[in-house]
Amino acid sequence: MRDQDFQNMILTALAEIKEQGKERYDRLEKRLDTIEAQRREDNERLEKRLDATNERLEKRLDAMETHTAQLRQNVGWGKGKLEGKQASSIKMLNLFNLSTSITAIIIALIALFS
Repeated sequence: MRDQDFQNMILTALAEIKEQGKERYDRLEKRLDTIEAQRREDNERLEKRLDATNERLEKRLDAMETHTAQLRQNVGWGKGKLEGKQASSIKMLNLFNLSTSITAIIIALIALFS
């Protein structure tokens, strides 16, 4: 084999290796593009799910705040009602004590003058 033939054979082999490397590189580029596109789609899908979950949580939080406000209002009404009954009970107790005292005084006076 002559030097020229050997060089041609080496250059041909190197050209084939270069071509195979280029093909592998192109396949890897395509695969990388596919993976990036899939990642973008997954991110978009995940963002949509997170937004939907966020909206549901905000609605639930609003509903809970509404219910809490209603409960506070109802507790305030009940507290006012109980305070009103307590004040009424105190007035009734004072009136009962006063009438008992007056009755005791009347009985004591009757016993004293009898």
